[in-house]
Amino acid sequence: MKSFYFFTLALLLLITGNAHADRQLAIRNGCMSCHADTDLDGPSWPELAAKYEKYQSQVNAATIQGEKLRQGKLFKNIKAHKKLSPTSATELMQWIIDGAN
Repeated sequence: MKSFYFFTLALLLLITGNAHADRQLAIRNGCMSCHADTDLDGPSWPELAAKYEKYQSQVNAATIQGEKLRQGKLFKNIKAHKKLSPTSATELMQWIIDGAN
């Protein structure tokens, strides 16, 4: 029974750790420059999360949307989006699809 509780605790820490890590990834990649909750050009994180919520049940949605982001097919042809690595773009899109919390 102790192993079940340990596993559950580890899983919860992993889930919350990933959300924090993805926000840190957004900060490291300069995403907050345009997507912070300010009057800047980019949509805010809650707006992006609402827009991409429809992809939550789709397999590989983060990878597909991340590649569209990198290719400039989403929003405008933004240099910062093109500079993202495929892995970073996928992780950021998964964070957005999951609610960007």
